[in-house]
Order: sequence, then structure tokens, then C-alpha cells
Amino acid sequence: MKKLSYDSIITYGFIVLVAITGIWDFIYRGGVKFPRILLIIATVIGVKLLFKFTFLKKCKMLYVCVIVFIFFSMYLANVLDFYSINGYDKILHFASGFLIGIFGFALYVFLFGIKNKNAKSIAVVIFTITFSIASAGAWEIWEFTTDQLFGLMAQNGLHDTMYDIILGSLSGIIVSIPIYLYTKGKKFKILDKIVKEIED
Repeated sequence: MKKLSYDSIITYGFIVLVAITGIWDFIYRGGVKFPRILLIIATVIGVKLLFKFTFLKKCKMLYVCVIVFIFFSMYLANVLDFYSINGYDKILHFASGFLIGIFGFALYVFLFGIKNKNAKSIAVVIFTITFSIASAGAWEIWEFTTDQLFGLMAQNGLHDTMYDIILGSLSGIIVSIPIYLYTKGKKFKILDKIVKEIED
């Protein structure tokens, strides 16, 4: 029998956890969180397909990071109501900027390559930061759209929206620092692994 890779083990383990939670929710809470539980499973499947059929197909570590973020942002936050914890939402937005910044770096590597050390460091940094800021803004547009269409309350006014964009953008700027140093020859195992998985 083929041995499961660590990313598959984490995926299946997470889906089993969500399924058990769904049964518990149905029995003890009348299925109040069932739509969100189904959304988590659909999101995990969507992410799995994204990584399977795009340039990210070898990026197991990055994939696991996304699954972990889904666990904190969708499972704990929405299903187990961690959003009721003061500041939890802001922590997630700040953390998301790091992940999005790494995605921006991965996309740059795929589009332009980075093994050539003559690549302009400032171009990589500008791309990463711009991608982070654009993604933070795009997420708020998505939340605004779903709020208007489905009567949800994902956003809590202009100040909340702007703080979320600022936090996501700030962490994207922070993560661009090691990326800049990497393009200058400094070794970072995580970035090395991403480059290797995409360019090999």
C-alpha cells in the first residue's frame, strides 16, 4: 500500500475532525454551524485542487500552511466561535499577510524565476508587497460583496475594514524583508524550498 505523504495525512485528519464536529453540531446544536462546516470541506477540496493542477503542485509545505490557516480562520473562528475572543480577527488578518506575501513570492518565482542572482531584488520586493496589499483589499471587497448579497456581518464598518487591510499589508511588508535578503544571497531554508519546488 502506498504510504501517505505528510500533507495528505494532515488533509485527511482535518477533514475527519471537521466531519466529527459536524455530527456533534447536528446532535447538540441543531446543525447551526452545518453550512460553515460544509464550506470548510469545500474550501479544503478547492485548495487541494489548486495545488494539484497549478504551478504550486510540488509546494507541500506551503499547502500545509494554507490548511493550518483554514483551521484557525474557518474552523476555530467560525465553527468554534473564536471570533468572539477580542482581537482574534485582527491576529488572523495580520497572520494572513505573511502567508499572502509568501504566495506573492512563489508567484514571482513561477513567472520570472529567481535562480539567476542578477534578478533585481527591488522588483521581487515590490511585487510581494503589491500582491499583499492587493490581496488584503480584494478580501475586503469579497466580504463586502457577501455581506450585501446574503445579509451577513463579516465587516463591522469602515474602521474595521481599514484596520484589516492595514494589518494584512503590514505583515506583507515585513515578510518582504527576508525575501529581499534572500535575493541578496542570504540563506533561508523556507524560501530555498519554495524556489526548489517551483523551479525544479
